[in-house]
Amino acid sequence: MSEQLEIEFKNILSASEYHTLLHYFQAKETDFFIQENHYFDTEENALKLLGAGLRIRILSDSAELTLKTPIENNLLETTDTLSLATAHELLSKNKIDFQGAVVEKLKQLQIQPKEVHLIGSLKTKRFEKMTEKGLFVLDQSFYGEQVDYELELEVTEETVGEKTFNAFLREHQIERSPSKNKIARMLTYASTEDAF
Repeated sequence: MSEQLEIEFKNILSASEYHTLLHYFQAKETDFFIQENHYFDTEENALKLLGAGLRIRILSDSAELTLKTPIENNLLETTDTLSLATAHELLSKNKIDFQGAVVEKLKQLQIQPKEVHLIGSLKTKRFEKMTEKGLFVLDQSFYGEQVDYELELEVTEETVGEKTFNAFLREHQIERSPSKNKIARMLTYASTEDAF
């Protein structure tokens, strides 16, 4: 189990901006990795109403269960490490029957783990570059037929991080366009597809 304060700045990118930044960071194909995010909530959207999010993230050789809860202007991430087998089992059961810090945190929020169910999934091709300014992340995310591109900067200090992020955008002539989090974008795309 781990808890970490998430301080990050995000910006939606065009495909062209995304590829320009990959070139700037000298990204090679071997620098990318794939992650699958599977999001959960209750029928009543209890987590969404709290500004929280619950996901299982699957990587090539590991998995994790993470609950993000609001704290001041940021999010507190509570994470339990899962084996790939456990992650796939939870997904196949469509519920979080796992003992750990995330389940305890859900109970503190008055949410019973048995009440949450899968609400959607996405796949992300991710590039990360650690710099003295923080961790830069470039994501290409796939939501069914939809694709979007995003820049993130993860930092340890909010005020300096925001100045750094805004200066980086100006330097690369990218308009500030804060992105919603992935779960919100996934739900938007899902509701758009349902309309057709």
